[in-house]
Amino acid sequence: MEDLKHLRDAIDAIDGNLLDLLNERARLAQEIGKIKERNGRPVYAPERAEQLMRRLASRNNGPLDEQAIRAIYREIMSASLALEKDTVIACEGCVAGRTHFAAKQQFGSSVRYTFHTDPTALFGAVSSGEADCGVIPFGEEGPETTVLELLSQGKVFLSSQILLSGEERGVHARYLVLGSRLNTTSGDDQTALVFHLTDHPGALASVLEPFRISGVNVISIHSRPARDGGLHLFLETEGHADDASLREALTSLHHGGFPAMLCGSYPRSN
Repeated sequence: MEDLKHLRDAIDAIDGNLLDLLNERARLAQEIGKIKERNGRPVYAPERAEQLMRRLASRNNGPLDEQAIRAIYREIMSASLALEKDTVIACEGCVAGRTHFAAKQQFGSSVRYTFHTDPTALFGAVSSGEADCGVIPFGEEGPETTVLELLSQGKVFLSSQILLSGEERGVHARYLVLGSRLNTTSGDDQTALVFHLTDHPGALASVLEPFRISGVNVISIHSRPARDGGLHLFLETEGHADDASLREALTSLHHGGFPAMLCGSYPRSN
């Protein structure tokens, strides 16, 4: 029993130190929030959040695994976001729905959530500043036509992604996080682009060829019929939009008559 008491006393002392450190961290987060507000910068920086998570994972010696570390720090960062400002995350769907669940895996329990029945209203909330970020389902066949058309307006950008496993029959479900600006690089990113193609032979090959020449790896392709004819092509590549190789490919596509709408660069998901 003496050993048990000794161990519990040690944990109590550690908890006291942790509490002091967490509050000190929170005070620093509040100061950061004031600087962001003065400079007009968004409160949520997904590239910074992912850099922190990767750094912690690389320093972790256990016995907590990376998943546990990420879960703990998700809530720490959620509390910090709520202290920086009244952080609002717009979700497509309803309270306790799948998108709400996915959003909480990214943003934690301390921020405020709002709910929107259609993508247009959700995009409007993010672009107007009513919401700091938005979360929408990726869809089994990729983003819906409405989502691609909204992204093509260039007012809202993809800033992050959420991958959940085991939602149905072990299938990985994917969600997109929307923000009001383009991210800086996290060090390991992917980039989303939208093209509008007319329905003629060879169009897809013409779009893909400049990426091959520039050495840019295309990692996913999805298409949706466009309301005004032809189709929208949603394409994701490795790398950040500021990478020289990707800029080279996009310049070549523009000169070749295939201009791309940059939808965002965001951290690759682990």
